[in-house]
Amino acid sequence: MIPEQTRHWFNDLPGPIQGAIWLITSAFCLTAMAATIRHLSADVHTFIIAFFRTGLGFVFMAPWLIRTRGQGLRTKKIHWFAFRSFFVAIGTLGYFYALSEIPLADAVAIMFSRPLYGTIFAIIFLGELVGLRRWIALIVGFIGVLTMVRPGFEVFNVGLASVFIASIAGAGSAVFIRFLSRTESPDTITIYYVIFTTPVMLLLALLVWQTPTWEQFGWLIFMGLVGTLGQRAMSRGFAAADASIMLPMDYTRLIFAALFGFILFSEIPSVYTALGALLIFCSTVYIARREAMNANKDNTITARRK
Repeated sequence: MIPEQTRHWFNDLPGPIQGAIWLITSAFCLTAMAATIRHLSADVHTFIIAFFRTGLGFVFMAPWLIRTRGQGLRTKKIHWFAFRSFFVAIGTLGYFYALSEIPLADAVAIMFSRPLYGTIFAIIFLGELVGLRRWIALIVGFIGVLTMVRPGFEVFNVGLASVFIASIAGAGSAVFIRFLSRTESPDTITIYYVIFTTPVMLLLALLVWQTPTWEQFGWLIFMGLVGTLGQRAMSRGFAAADASIMLPMDYTRLIFAALFGFILFSEIPSVYTALGALLIFCSTVYIARREAMNANKDNTITARRK
């Protein structure tokens, strides 16, 4: 339990500072989850790891389901949840497999290219308009992606292909979230992800099933715990202040990934990874700021009309 005095002190902090603390906590937890997956992948199949990651969602969401007496399951968009889960399943499997094949920092950095693909999808499927400056930012971001993989074109492997597929699938999932969040709560979106994805992961896991040892089971529980804590901390962080302000804090995951990779796996990020990550960082932060500015303009126009 957090001491009452500490809680009051934290609540008195400005929103952006609270958000920064939450997002740095989230970055640490989500990177710890990725490092745990990389550790487990040496002896545990990706399908089994993915099943425990999604299956544990039932355990962590059970208190919410009980408290709301299942009311959060009510929706008129069940088919959209199913479509979204398809993208999530591909993204999860691709990312988890990539963590077993390529350096931790590379996998995390390439996954940060999701907002670039997400913007493209939003243009195509949501009809969003994008100006010249955002197109330039997109191009800069893709140059960053190419910079990270350029030295690896001669040895392009399944791990790199998997993380690219995962990042594109993650962007597709994000578009569905933006669409569903107009009418559905975050908890409803999360529980349907668990409901639709877990059976698929179970079927895949049964094809290669090997009962984890007690030590491996402990690591799997830890993976689910820090993953859940990371997601909840991220939600609170972005709720504390504007996303364009908070987004740079999320990129501390790159720092943690480099540290964990070096300390735990003796991996040293290349200069190409650092430069590419910097370009992606600048591109996505700019895109987020432009979206925030456009949203503020729309709110102002709406308020004046009222």
